Amino acid sequence: RVAVALHASIFEDRDGQRKYPLVSFKPENLRLVHHVSRNSCFPVLGTVPKKTILRVLGEEGWGLPDNVAEHVAGNLCIHSIDPSAVSVTGCSSSRDDFPISAALNTNENEWWISGAGTLPGGVGSEYLQFSFGGWRRASYVALKIPPLPSGPLAVRDFHLLALRPGHHQNAAEPEAWVTSSPVSLKTLDRGDLQEFALVPPVEAEVVRLVCTRNAIAALDRRAPLEFADCIGLFQVAFA
Repeated sequence: RVAVALHASIFEDRDGQRKYPLVSFKPENLRLVHHVSRNSCFPVLGTVPKKTILRVLGEEGWGLPDNVAEHVAGNLCIHSIDPSAVSVTGCSSSRDDFPISAALNTNENEWWISGAGTLPGGVGSEYLQFSFGGWRRASYVALKIPPLPSGPLAVRDFHLLALRPGHHQNAAEPEAWVTSSPVSLKTLDRGDLQEFALVPPVEAEVVRLVCTRNAIAALDRRAPLEFADCIGLFQVAFA
């Protein structure tokens, strides 16, 4: 078995006071993922690496001038996310405790919570919408929530939707958005910045983080508390 530290591998969590034990896994139940440097360049999903394109199309291959092959390869390249370029551009609803941009900062005295009554019984579909500042690759998403008993409204189940090319970011029709993560991802009842690898990575300009169940509803209570009819979080990060 292998001892694994869940989270705190990709993103920097400034709260160093929280310590969680290592978790034991069998090696066959682990998938190796790679750390992504800021502004790294990757071949678009479904294409081949740049070196292969140059070798096949360039002067030593098909015979195109190398600068033309370079141009072709450049158009089949996508950059990783620059966290400083990410912005919150909308949401399904908000309780308006703070601006929705609070979802991107590390201040645990600020948060986003959906409007009252938007998740009857703690189950529904509320989202935050993010722009990456251009067509980018997201390999990881991270969430920070308040653990129970402090966070009954904290998101427990969520998934990502990506805007299809050619559609406006305010598009309401379902066909404008494609599910781009497993349904559903689940947070743990802990207060650090929780990291989720996106396999395959998401390539998009705009995504929605859709929250579908809060922490109190996930306890499977027969009679959910009446006040727990919305959902929220402290922080979201992408890499």
